[in-house]
Amino acid sequence: MEPAALLEAADHDAHRLLELAGTNWQRPVPHCPAWDAAELVRHTGGVLSWMSAVVESHQRVSRHALDPAPENPVDLAGWYLAALGRTLGVLGSAHPDSETWTFSSTGDNRLRWWCRRLAVEVAIHRFDIEHAVAGEDGPPPTPVDGDVAAAGIEEFVIEFLPGLLTQVGIDTLSGTLHLHATDGPTEWWIDLNHDGSARREHAKADTALRGIRSDLLLWLTNRQPSEAINVLGERAVLERWGQLRR
Repeated sequence: MEPAALLEAADHDAHRLLELAGTNWQRPVPHCPAWDAAELVRHTGGVLSWMSAVVESHQRVSRHALDPAPENPVDLAGWYLAALGRTLGVLGSAHPDSETWTFSSTGDNRLRWWCRRLAVEVAIHRFDIEHAVAGEDGPPPTPVDGDVAAAGIEEFVIEFLPGLLTQVGIDTLSGTLHLHATDGPTEWWIDLNHDGSARREHAKADTALRGIRSDLLLWLTNRQPSEAINVLGERAVLERWGQLRR
């Protein structure tokens, strides 16, 4: 997915997140148990501010050095929208392959890395607030855009999974895993026995997961139960996956 399309999707999801959060700032967010809707907006707006500060300076920036989010929910919308506009402007005005600092585990220091990170971060948290509203007899959450979900699956598998598997206290996750999207060309074979090494290919695995790209991403990030996808083969990995939390 091209950076411009990722930024457009992020803009849409970010506005939807704020729209729903503002209907009840005290609404609990089940997928983020320590947060209510206001704290979800503070977190997301803080990430936006941090991204723009990093890209503008081309170096690592401490989040503690940034102005804190407003405590009063009345002031949250203006602060959040200003951070969103600044971040979209910074990311959209530079060449996608220009170099900047990232926290990529693979050494990808291109600005396009942040475009993907932004779109996936905002899409998942938009889903979080829609899920919270659905829990109060609201409409069901809208799936993550398929192309954004594909980018998120790639990011999770390549950037985050190897590190998550090395966390202290994680019960052994072993075997091989095959992710197969049913709504687009997204397919990964993952070897959990070798630090989560992954390849884009169709290959036999101990456990195979088939579903739309949104459901696969949301399962990987512990937001969708395995019942939402088609599971073939060994199921032990499904019971232990919930340990992997970023």
